[in-house]
Amino acid sequence: MAKTKKQIILPLVAVITALISLLTPISAHAEGELYEPRLTAPDSSIPYYSRELNIYFQTGTPMPNCVAYAYGRIYEMNGEKPLFTHGSAGDWYGMNKANGYYDYGSEPKLGAVACWSRHVAIVEAINDDGSVTISESHWGGTYFDVRTYQDMTSHYGQTFYGYIYAYNEGLSKELEEKLLNADKDNSDYMTPALENNSVAYEVKNFGVTDGVKNTNNIDDIFLKKSN
Repeated sequence: MAKTKKQIILPLVAVITALISLLTPISAHAEGELYEPRLTAPDSSIPYYSRELNIYFQTGTPMPNCVAYAYGRIYEMNGEKPLFTHGSAGDWYGMNKANGYYDYGSEPKLGAVACWSRHVAIVEAINDDGSVTISESHWGGTYFDVRTYQDMTSHYGQTFYGYIYAYNEGLSKELEEKLLNADKDNSDYMTPALENNSVAYEVKNFGVTDGVKNTNNIDDIFLKKSN
């Protein structure tokens, strides 16, 4: 999935504010602005869900299967291979925690993997009433479906472990490493340019053929670095 560099256009009156924001890490962004939910079944010809790229398919457990689907969905969302290489649904949360693959927690986030004792699914929407819409597949059962839950602990009576925040919001691991090793200097990681009485700040990609979709991703990385 090809990604390109992103330009953020700001009015001239907001230039000073923008420069200050570049020097002050922030983590808030419009949730859902960039996320593309999957609410329909993936075609079996899509590489992420087929033998071509899906490790679960390659090892004999294709969809319908919750881990095969979750693996493919992470791959589809991020455009890069998931860090999980094996394990059943009940293994993922503990495996992730032990290996430090992705951040995790109890708060639902878009693109997160919801984990139960015998099932995993992907968070596709967080609704105004606090309910969570998930996409999932079922071993030996339904190929794909979408469900909404007010209480995630009630899912099939299983123990709910929490969420794995596998969605990278357009920031690949390779680019993240580049950012972590860079100095937080405007001229180093942002390129200002005038465009029709506006200022465009173009995110540099440090030689990585991947880009970021949101400048706040960069601030998040530097905040992580400073901590």
